[in-house]
Amino acid sequence: MSGRAQAITISPTALLLGIAIMGLHMTAMLGTKAALLFLTAGLCLILYRPGALLRETRDSWLVWALVGWCLFSTLWSAAPGLTLRYAIQLGLTFAIAIAAAWRISVTSLLRVLLVTCAITALISIALNRTHSHGYWIGIFGSKNAFAQFCTLCVISGSAVLIDPKGRGLWVVLGAFVALLGFLLLLKAGSAGATIAALLSVMTMAGLWAMGRLTGWQRTFLILLMALTTLLTILLVVGYFDAFSRHFLELTGKDVTLTGRTQLWGVAFGEIGQHPLLGQGYKGFWVVGNPVAEALWEEFGIASKSGFHFHNTLISNAVEIGLVGIGLQVAIFAPALFVILRWSASSPSAETLLLAGLLIRQFALMHSEVVFFSHFHVFSILTVMASIYAARAVAEARRRQAAPVFASRWQPRRVPQPSLVGEHLR
Repeated sequence: MSGRAQAITISPTALLLGIAIMGLHMTAMLGTKAALLFLTAGLCLILYRPGALLRETRDSWLVWALVGWCLFSTLWSAAPGLTLRYAIQLGLTFAIAIAAAWRISVTSLLRVLLVTCAITALISIALNRTHSHGYWIGIFGSKNAFAQFCTLCVISGSAVLIDPKGRGLWVVLGAFVALLGFLLLLKAGSAGATIAALLSVMTMAGLWAMGRLTGWQRTFLILLMALTTLLTILLVVGYFDAFSRHFLELTGKDVTLTGRTQLWGVAFGEIGQHPLLGQGYKGFWVVGNPVAEALWEEFGIASKSGFHFHNTLISNAVEIGLVGIGLQVAIFAPALFVILRWSASSPSAETLLLAGLLIRQFALMHSEVVFFSHFHVFSILTVMASIYAARAVAEARRRQAAPVFASRWQPRRVPQPSLVGEHLR
């Protein structure tokens, strides 16, 4: 002990981001009050440093281009009023995410996620709310939404456990959050979310190990992973009928994944009618659209809400067309590539958190709609990850330091004084 008292500092921006995320988690329980809490905290976060708005907007032009396209789709939307309203809400959501990514470190983001996950999980346990079929839903509106939240617990908690050095009591909180997340994930009964969470954690552990290997060891590990993946694909293709029957016996579900192949057929038909422009942001699943009405009736969706085509790119292509999908891929794909390289060359709880989040998104985008939506936690985190990736590249170039893309997979450290560690000034 040095005799000096240790001070606990709280960043206003990190606190506001935490309040905003809690607001989104509680939307199903509190409705418009939770949405108002999210917007109030988010706008306070944005206005806390108004002088930075111009630079942040300029440096995040691609994200804003997507918002602009969604706004522009009002012109041809079948429901222009809804499209305009939701596009404005998407813009507010992105503005909060962009401001947060520029103003707090990844370390602060990790701590915010650990605290908000712990609070939300404990509230969910206390309420003990279940779905009609017995699955837990916590404070969320459905078991799927609850399961998606649980994946966030598992990933954020695991990031600290994989890289615990020098993190003090945050390791204890990380272990608590990861354990709660995994147990609640089992209670939610979502096979897709469970697989995505496990895949994310395994990837995080692999990236952490890769950062401690020599060049030849890395090459061998990459080849081994590639061969294993190829062998798995060949086995699944060669024995598809056997896998299908086994899947049916274990889950009791249709081998077409709850009618998803049928949904995709309808979606491709809708995309074919408006391939480039789409039908307007949030302009398809609206009351009065005969195709949407028929699907709601066929699949028994009495509420006429919360239904989609069970694939991110397919579902979004129906609404914003191939142009909009191109913008989304341009945001997500480079971020995934940069973050994975960054994590492999400089593994830490922070870089592994970002990698786990994006792997989770990549795993689920083939069966769920994981980005980009207004008032959606994972959409916020995806935008933040893309900003962090761009900043990592820019800082490496500006400082003429070791690049994020380490040549020949040599273990190099990227300077991270403002990305990892204390709050940004």
